[in-house]
Amino acid sequence: MTGHTSFGPHDNEGGGDDGSALGEPPAAPEAGSGIPGEPTLAGGIPVRERRRRKRSPFSRLKHWMRRHKALTTLIAIALALLLAVIGWLWYLNREMDDVTRFHIDGGDRPARVAGDQLNVLMLGVDDLDYSENVGPDVYDMLESGEWERGAFRSDTMMLAHLEAGRRAAQVVSIPRDSWVDIPGEGRSKINAAFSWGGPELAVRTVEQNFGIYIDHVVVVNFGGFEDISEAVDGVTVFVPEEVGADPRYKPSGVWERGYHNLEGKPALGYVRQRYGLPGGDFDRIDRQQNFLRSLLDKLASRGTLLNPVRLTRLTQKLSELIAVDDTLTSGKMREIALSSRHLRSSGIRFVTLPNNGSGMEGSASVVKVDFKRATSMFEAIASDQFEAWLSDNQVGELPPPDQVD
Repeated sequence: MTGHTSFGPHDNEGGGDDGSALGEPPAAPEAGSGIPGEPTLAGGIPVRERRRRKRSPFSRLKHWMRRHKALTTLIAIALALLLAVIGWLWYLNREMDDVTRFHIDGGDRPARVAGDQLNVLMLGVDDLDYSENVGPDVYDMLESGEWERGAFRSDTMMLAHLEAGRRAAQVVSIPRDSWVDIPGEGRSKINAAFSWGGPELAVRTVEQNFGIYIDHVVVVNFGGFEDISEAVDGVTVFVPEEVGADPRYKPSGVWERGYHNLEGKPALGYVRQRYGLPGGDFDRIDRQQNFLRSLLDKLASRGTLLNPVRLTRLTQKLSELIAVDDTLTSGKMREIALSSRHLRSSGIRFVTLPNNGSGMEGSASVVKVDFKRATSMFEAIASDQFEAWLSDNQVGELPPPDQVD
């Protein structure tokens, strides 16, 4: 009897276990049907993938630099310049830190007007007969805090006011022979204040006579005008008429009419001279202000601001030329310089302390101060109202550059 094989309803009908027809070989697996995530070739043969070796950051940088040689060179040059500038600025900052500083005690002082305006008292220092450079000796005395009465004098006194915003300023020259009250000493010429008590007594004298608060003090070695004029390659002034000159500073003994580029001794002779000038000490004040005006224009010029050699020389000389109160730090000096970068001489008023001319006090020739006008002027200056005050008052102003004797 022939046997038959029966299939249940759930068995694969007419095919093998892999779904192929009965008796037929199984179909080849499709490409890519091997181990999940493992690449294969046709026929299911696995492909061995070569993994990339990770590069270090330094290797990637070297590869980038090879591909961008020109850009790499520019970046290297820029970094070198940046490092050079940082080193130069660090050097200039160190020079500013070398400026001599001295302490001034407080006391009974006038109220300060609120705001970021500044009042700076500038004192020019000379020896008693103009025979030598006394700056180093004065600065040593200032640092020690021990002032020797009568050792030095200040024949130049200016109060510089920087208005808030630093777009305008006033420079007031106070004649050395101004007859004032010197605290603790009685009445005398104002230049005696510095001689008797140094910058501290000079500050108290200005504040108590004119009611204006002094923020900072700068003592200027007058003999250093030679060096500062050389540092900026000369300061140009115009002499309107021929006039005699001190042969110690100008060998020809005469200031010829015309332009003069003052450098070295002639610069010092120009700002010191009063004999032979029509207005005497008042003309000397004009000359000092005129020199300062021209110097400020030179300092603000692109030829100075963009000249690192000239700037370096200037900073070196300034550290030798001036001494400042200890609240005028290097950071504060940088802040003032930066905030005043747009200020030009055209925005500065140069004036002389209101006075009634010269007169006599005993055997001394003095300048008679007009205290009423002077006090009202300083009150206006302190609150940035000088232009309004000037519209209603008269004061001696610096003439144009081509009219200064």
